[in-house]
Amino acid sequence: MIILPAIDIMDGEVVRLEKGNFSRRKNYGTDPVSLAKFYKNAGFSYLHVVDLDAAKTGQPVNQSLIVDIARESGLFVDVGGGLKEEEDIAFYLENGVFAVNMGSLAVKEPGRTAKLIQKFGGDRIYVSLDLLGEDVRIHGWQEKATVKWQDLMKKLIKGGAETFVMTDISRDGMLSGVSEDFYKRILNTFPDIRLFASGGVSGLEDIRVLDRLGVYGVITGKALLEGKLKTEELAEWLC
Repeated sequence: MIILPAIDIMDGEVVRLEKGNFSRRKNYGTDPVSLAKFYKNAGFSYLHVVDLDAAKTGQPVNQSLIVDIARESGLFVDVGGGLKEEEDIAFYLENGVFAVNMGSLAVKEPGRTAKLIQKFGGDRIYVSLDLLGEDVRIHGWQEKATVKWQDLMKKLIKGGAETFVMTDISRDGMLSGVSEDFYKRILNTFPDIRLFASGGVSGLEDIRVLDRLGVYGVITGKALLEGKLKTEELAEWLC
């Protein structure tokens, strides 16, 4: 299992939202590039970056900043937020970003998403699904989709999807602990996917729970930013 620190960007700053609510935003006063370098120096190899401005508007906003993060940190960066055009995906993948996350596009246009996966590879295109209970949420979690997550995942896997970033919105940014049942249910239904768990990490015990479940990776933002999770505690998972 690998650990991915998360950097959420809004107005060029590192922020965290509570349950995806844009009105419940906390600024950390930290330069995103400097924070990424800190994580690299602490021993991390991977980084999850979300362009919240893009997630809200549906158009990439912080492209140059995100490319700087990838190039200057030397981390394997995956990025999400507002990505739907092939040229934007290609821009990131050709400029130092390791992988991109397809969220709203994957929900609304799974067929088109499958073509992008076939072109760029299942290891470079992640499917990012955000769930609030049984509901799939899109457009920065502001809109409820009509599709069932199980049916959508089956279709996307058939189209070549290998890696899924699954966020439990009800716990995201809350430091309330992860829902073991949430991720267990996903893995029981789709045991062969590479699953990145996101939402609710509050400390080391949550990391241990997810490791025992067999998730491929864990994304954690607020717990690291606020010192609830110490980098020195994570040595066995850093690679």
